[in-house]
Amino acid sequence: MGIVDDLKKELGAARSARSSYESDWSDYVKYTAPDMERGFSFPSSVQNTGMAALQSSAARKRSRHIFNSAAVWLLDRLVNGVESLTFPKGMHWHGIAYDDPFAPEPSQGDEEYFETLRNYLFRIRYSGRSGFELANRAATASACKLGTGILFPIENDRLSDIKAPVFYRYVPLYEMFLIIDGQGNDCGFFRVRELEAWQAVKEYSGNVSAELKRDAEDPNRKTHKATFIHACFLRDGGMKGAVDSKHSEYESIHFEEKTKHICRQSAFFEFPLVIRRWDRDGLSPYGSPPQAKLMGDIKSLQSLSRDDLTASSQSVRPPLAVHKQERPLDLNPGRVNPGLIDEAGRPLFRSMVETANPGAANAKVQEIEERLRVGLYGDLWQTLLEGNGRTATEATIRAQEKADMIGPFTTNIQAPNSTMFDREIGIIGRRGAFQPGSPLEPTESVAEMDISVRSTSPIDQMREAGNFEGLANFKEYQAAAMQTNPGAADWMDEEEERKLAQQSLGLPAKLLRPMEEIARDREARAEQQAQQEQLAAGESMARMAKDAAPIAQMMGGEGGNGVA
Repeated sequence: MGIVDDLKKELGAARSARSSYESDWSDYVKYTAPDMERGFSFPSSVQNTGMAALQSSAARKRSRHIFNSAAVWLLDRLVNGVESLTFPKGMHWHGIAYDDPFAPEPSQGDEEYFETLRNYLFRIRYSGRSGFELANRAATASACKLGTGILFPIENDRLSDIKAPVFYRYVPLYEMFLIIDGQGNDCGFFRVRELEAWQAVKEYSGNVSAELKRDAEDPNRKTHKATFIHACFLRDGGMKGAVDSKHSEYESIHFEEKTKHICRQSAFFEFPLVIRRWDRDGLSPYGSPPQAKLMGDIKSLQSLSRDDLTASSQSVRPPLAVHKQERPLDLNPGRVNPGLIDEAGRPLFRSMVETANPGAANAKVQEIEERLRVGLYGDLWQTLLEGNGRTATEATIRAQEKADMIGPFTTNIQAPNSTMFDREIGIIGRRGAFQPGSPLEPTESVAEMDISVRSTSPIDQMREAGNFEGLANFKEYQAAAMQTNPGAADWMDEEEERKLAQQSLGLPAKLLRPMEEIARDREARAEQQAQQEQLAAGESMARMAKDAAPIAQMMGGEGGNGVA
């Protein structure tokens, strides 16, 4: 039995483990995320995986179960809010720092190098060719709506292309079967996807089965699809930090499911996926979205809204009972219906529904909508819109509440940034970015240490706002204390104060002067001031001596006359 047979067995186990999540995903798509449904069209060769309910979802049917869109637009607003708080395009949403928590404080030169490297990474991500912006937004939306979003940074094989060394692609959740170890760490995956014959030949540079090659060459069969499996797993004997692909930490194999033909074998030196999860249930490989605990309310809301719509329709156009059917009733305005009353003028038809009460469920609908608004954090985005205007203090408190409520989940969204950073650093490092003479050549101290990301997004600044507010309040207290105790000016370490302010406000290191320069300038000013004081003292003594000379002469003259 070959490696492909072994991998197909492991894939079967991964499919079985994922099947318990798929019914939940189907409900999320059906009731809260119809825009994600286009990704849930599972390959026809694996219809028995529990995803058949999603496979038949055509665009025209995506919203057939949605009679009240409150949960849909609340989740859309949540996606926009989370993206703005964690990955805003207009700012650097992470910095770089030493990975070791006990590492010494970086020097001014180290801080400036960190910013240079960070700026380069952001230029790569937001370049037009990388695809990061769209892929990251799709992964964030999938994490918020389905619980798990997957971003795939792919190394550009063209070494001469320095502008786009990394391509970023979003991978739909339905294609992925995730593998974790006993500690819950991501350690592998299976990706199952369909490619048309001509696409497969291009994707794998012609290394496909003979049958597929014939299909690609036939104009009538070039669009026939085949299922391909990409397996990534820990390599036996692999080592973290290896430079030889034969000893890389992860092994990668692409093969055709039907023919078992191996199309590509390669290696990953870092875990290649960036997996964003909203929340995580124990050691589950898949995340749980915010609406998971609200599905009872969401389904009830759809049922009530559907019944209310039915009642409204029955009230406006009720079903009718007639004495006998001679011809269809014409209920349009101004139309004449002969023979539908008897000799006494009584109608020969009547409504079959007498108790339809449109709006009877409005109170219950509004109650559920309010619970969803709170449960899906819709109330956190109304800081300046509710009421007749809020004071600055109220807005600050509301912003802090937003950070407290949604902060833990955005931390989950941001956590894989370190994996993405390691992947990016590995890719550009193998292209020689950190060699001597390179613009990204690290300082001596940085070259000897491991580095990682430090989040500086708006949500992180909200968390740090309390520290800066406490610092500002203490400065006010210190200023008041200095009026009676001049020694209060020395209570605070100036360098640590500056670091806290820089971190809280997100100031670039290049904007601040090194403390050594500031100390030298202070010494120079103090020396200059001492010289000026010494000069002023000398001039004062000279004036005093000049003014005292006539008096001394006068006193000497008077003394001489007295003696005579």
